[in-house]
Amino acid sequence: MKPRHLIVPFAVASVFAIAACHQKPQVDPAIEAAIKTRHDGFKQIGGAMKKIGDTLKSGGSLNPELTEAAHTMNQEAVKIKDWFPAGSGPESGLKTGAKPEIWEKPDEFAQKRDALVTEVGKLTAAADAGDAAGFAEQVPAVGQACKSCHEEFRNKDEH
Repeated sequence: MKPRHLIVPFAVASVFAIAACHQKPQVDPAIEAAIKTRHDGFKQIGGAMKKIGDTLKSGGSLNPELTEAAHTMNQEAVKIKDWFPAGSGPESGLKTGAKPEIWEKPDEFAQKRDALVTEVGKLTAAADAGDAAGFAEQVPAVGQACKSCHEEFRNKDEH
């Protein structure tokens, strides 16, 4: 004799157990916001750099749009120091291009971050001065500052 009265409760319990296994882990909203802010900020920097690079490669020169792009980069670059709170790396379970090395080697990361801020500051100063040649000469230095940080601290496939 089978205990049929146990079938329904067992089935309901099984459904809840399976559902619990498939739930997304709870993420701290502050960490989620930090990752989004970081992603959006780097998107602004990258978009501005692309605008500058594309214009210069096509034979263009310093103009108000490029000056604005330099200012966008500068405004965002100085915020980078606030974009990497503890817990906002891969351990968060969220999609992020940030490697654990950012938190494992904070002094090296800060040095590369500060180098970017310095180089972008020089780019912005050249733009504000109307120095087209100086602006064009500074673009590769900004690109190198970006690259040196990306090589060590960014997962290319997750950004």
